[in-house]
Amino acid sequence: MKKAFTLMAAVLVLFTIACKKDSTTKKAASGENSWILDGVTYKTGITSRANTSGGDKTTLINFWTAVPTSDFRVNGVSVSFATVPTASGTFKLKGGVGGTLTASQFELAASTLTKTYAYLGTDVDITVTVTGGKVKVVIPEITLKCTTSDPDVKLSGTVQEL
Repeated sequence: MKKAFTLMAAVLVLFTIACKKDSTTKKAASGENSWILDGVTYKTGITSRANTSGGDKTTLINFWTAVPTSDFRVNGVSVSFATVPTASGTFKLKGGVGGTLTASQFELAASTLTKTYAYLGTDVDITVTVTGGKVKVVIPEITLKCTTSDPDVKLSGTVQEL
């Protein structure tokens, strides 16, 4: 129970932590920019980038289907880098949330309107492409843990900043 609570708190911090906006939120154009979470396909409709302001500072990039509601309920994927990648390459998706990241690592969380998930598995090599300063992450099928006692779910897809 304590572990589940700690996980839930850490993931919620990733989504709701006080942030300093680096870029304006943009709406989606046409094209592939989607993910599959627990068998449901979601399409990126809006992205945002912000710097976190507590503990180890990171840059959080959010890929959402729509603008979050006042209680931060939204279908989305969030990735957290120690610093924003400036060049394409292979990065390590690190299992856990809220840990210290190196320049070549990142963390990932996802949400639906009712649930929040985090990647807690072993480190996985992930392709990250940077074009014109915009980050694109190709996510192979991975297993995410729910912050409640709900079952694990699968996530895969390609998300790109708009």
